[in-house]
This record gives sequence, structure tokens and C-alpha cells, in this order.
Amino acid sequence: MGKLSLEKLTLRYVVVASLFLALAGIEGMMMRTRLLNIPFIDEHHYYAVMTVHPLVGTYGWAYMAVMGAFFFLVPTLLKRELFSIRLASINLWLQAAGVLLIWFSGFLFYYGSLYTIYWPLPVHFPEPGALTFSLGLILTEVSVLLFLFNIFATILRVSKPGLSTRSAVAAMLLASFGLGGLLKLITGFVNRVKLGLGIGRPMLTDGKGEPEKLPVFVVAVFRGSIDAVINAVVLAGAGALIAGFMLYRMFVGPINPLVIDPLIYKNIYWWGLDMIADGDVLIWTAGTLYLLAPLLANRKLYAEEVVRYIILADLIVSMGVWSHHLLSDRPQPWFLRLFSGQFITWGEGFTMGLTFFTALMTLWLARPLKLTLPIKFMLGGIVGFLLGGMAGLIQANYGLNVIIHNTQWVPGFHFHETLLTGLSSILFAAIYALTPMLANVELDEKLGNVHFWLWVIGGIGMSLSMGLAWREGMLRRTLYFTDRYLPYMAGAWFFGALMALGFLAFLLNVIKTFGLRNVLGLFLPERE
Repeated sequence: MGKLSLEKLTLRYVVVASLFLALAGIEGMMMRTRLLNIPFIDEHHYYAVMTVHPLVGTYGWAYMAVMGAFFFLVPTLLKRELFSIRLASINLWLQAAGVLLIWFSGFLFYYGSLYTIYWPLPVHFPEPGALTFSLGLILTEVSVLLFLFNIFATILRVSKPGLSTRSAVAAMLLASFGLGGLLKLITGFVNRVKLGLGIGRPMLTDGKGEPEKLPVFVVAVFRGSIDAVINAVVLAGAGALIAGFMLYRMFVGPINPLVIDPLIYKNIYWWGLDMIADGDVLIWTAGTLYLLAPLLANRKLYAEEVVRYIILADLIVSMGVWSHHLLSDRPQPWFLRLFSGQFITWGEGFTMGLTFFTALMTLWLARPLKLTLPIKFMLGGIVGFLLGGMAGLIQANYGLNVIIHNTQWVPGFHFHETLLTGLSSILFAAIYALTPMLANVELDEKLGNVHFWLWVIGGIGMSLSMGLAWREGMLRRTLYFTDRYLPYMAGAWFFGALMALGFLAFLLNVIKTFGLRNVLGLFLPERE
């Protein structure tokens, strides 16, 4: 049996990720149908689907697509082998198993704690569902940590003899974030002061053997991985807490959930969970734009050196924005709500705005430029992020959030617009751009255009239809048995169907290009 190639590994990830996107889409349409007062599923099943739907979409579709792309791109750009292709293959199945267990907890056991995984847990949930959910969550986060270890190890390999790992890491960080020049400036100033005052010895810098500056894309991957580690540890801890709570109840007896302070739990939980949205989603998306824009424009990234400072600034900002999830929690200290929830969150609008400006300027300076499928999806993704991001900045308001936070606007427009029209479109752009590199073929342009227009129009229309229902008082995480919101939900169903048709065009494109036998053959062992 031959060695698994990076190209085949990445294509496996893309296929599995696409299947999970289909599953998440089916779940979404199930909820849309139920909100039309069609008794397609009962109340318990509805809340169970609501619990697992975002996790299947995030960890099944987005994370797995990112994993596959990064396993190929990071070693390719660094011109070195992936640390462990075997571990990357194990990652695929471990991640899929974890996400499927999360899905089974809702499908089979109707586990419906909603997507917050808040503490204290309602005590009426059956133990099998809670344990299945927690086991799936733990496996998923362990898989994420293994993925990050593989990426870290690939990036941090010391390629020059005589250079210690510690020195290599320090030099790499200085070079990657553009801090080398700043350090030299500070060192030169200190040396001149010491020379003028006649004190001490001058500060010396050893420029020998420093590793070469990493590509901006790899810097963004490295920086986003820091957030991903925090997120994985916190959410795995939440899964372990649920499991411990349920096992104690099964074998010992009732336990007072207030042994853990709910406010402290929510702050830790949202700090970790927010690393997905405000860390990984934004900065990994930014990194993908930093790669795609110059690749598609065939020119250097605009303001590349400034971009390194933007990446560093976003790292600092992402550590302090979690409290915008708690802006409406009265027990939350006011200074956290105001400074973390509002002011620091606005900083993300600044860093992501600069990211979009950099990518768009790179394309603009490359005119005349043909609007290929990857460029169309990239532009569609930027539009989605701008719309969803502006909604997020509106929500991050100390006063307004009290009114809007618990309504359908937040998950309906902000979440779905950002993740579907924004993130997913950019992932599709990467898939369309990388396919020729992975398989020496291009996906059909006509079907790709059908996919693009249906996906973007459907994504914007569905998100807006769902979100505008808040004006009539529609709350989030609530199943209604009234006709009051039917016009909005009918619009959401229609545009959701358009997205589904666009995605079917993508699947048909893949099968037409590769052939069903070849797609299935991706999962067969390679022979020598």
C-alpha cells in the first residue's frame, strides 16, 4: 500500500466536509419547515436539532474544510513535508466520529440543551443523550488539538543546523509579525542612550541563522491556531463537565448545579467559544484572503508588511471581546460589558475592514482581471462578512443589545449571514481555486455560476428573512405555534431552498468533473 498523498488527503476532507454541510442544511430546512407550522418534527426534536445544527455546520463543514486546505497549503508554501500525514488521516475520522456522535445525541436521544451548552444544565435531560453529546464534543475538540499540533509542528520545524528550537521560534515570531525592524529600532535607540550616558554594555542582536520570514497566510494560520487551542480546551472542558454531572446523577444521586457559579462558567465558556467566531472564523478567513487574492491576481499582496501588524493586532483584540455575548446579562460587571462587549469588539471591525481593503486593493491593482469562479466566491464572501459583521457591530452596543440580543435578529441574520454567505463562500472560493492544484482539473464553470448566484442570493435572502422577524417580537431559541411570523419564515424557507439548489449544483459539478467512482475511490487505500 502506497503512501497517502497530500492531494488525496485534502480531497477526502473536502468530500466529508461537503457531506456535513448537506447534513447541516437538511437540519436547517427541518427547522424552517417546522416554523411554518407544518408538524414535520415535534417540539423535542426541534430543540434537539437546534442544539446540534450549529455544531455540525461549524465542526463538520467549516473546520473540516479548513483542515483539509491547511494540511495541503501550509507544507506546500513552506516547501517542507507535513509533520505527520498519518496523524492527519486519523484526524479526518476522529473529527467525523465526534461530529456524528453530537448529531446522534439529537437525532436519537433528542438532547436539546440548545447551542449555548450553558450551566446549570436542566436536570430533565436523559443521561444517554447528554453523555453521547459530551463524548462527541470531547472527541471533536481532541481532534482539533491534534490538527493544531500537526500544523504547529510543521511550521515550527527548525530547518537550519545549529539553531535551537527556542531561538527559532522567537526569531520566527519576530519576523512573522513584522517585529524584527521594530526590535532593531528599539535596540539601536537603547544603545545610543547607553553610549551617550556611558553606562552598561550595548544590547547585541544576533542575526545569524534566523529562519526566513513566513508567508502571510502561514502567519495567519499560526495566529488563528492560538485561538483554536483555547477554544478546544474550553469546550472539551464543558463536555467533560456535562459528562461528570450526568454520571454523578446516574450513580450517586442528585447534585446541586450551583456548586459551579453560573456567571463564572458563562464568562469562561464564552471566552473559549468566542475564539471560533472572533478568532478562527475571522483570522483564518483573513489568512485565506491573504492567500487567494495574490494567487488569483498574480501579484504581491497589497501592504503585506502592514498586514503582519494587523494579524498581531487581531490576536490582541480577539482575547478581549467575549463579553459581547453577555451584554444583556445584568449580573455581568458593567465595565466588562462596556469595554470588552462594546469597545474592544468594535476593534474587530477595524482589523477585518483592513483585511478586506488589502484583498480588494490587490485585485484592483491587477486590472484587467477576469471574474473567475474563485474571485466571484471571494467577493461574495466579503459581501457576506460585511453585512454580517455590520450586524455584529450594531449588536455590540451597551444599550441596544438589551433590546435586540435575545431576538431572532442575532442568530437569524448575524450568525447565518456571516457563516453561510461570508465564511462558506470563501471556503468555496478556496475549493474552486485549489482543485486544479489538487487534481489537475477544473470544475465546470456553468454549474459553478449556478452555485454562486443561488448560494449568495439564497444566503442573503434567508438570513434577512429570518432576522427581520425580530421586528414583530420573534425571540431566538423559541418554537412558536402562531401565524404571526409566517411571512418571514416562508421567505426564509424559499431562500433556504435556493441555497440547497446551489449546493446541489456544486455536488453535481464535483461528480461530473471527477466521476462518482473516482470520488468514492478517494477513500480506498492507495496501491503502489
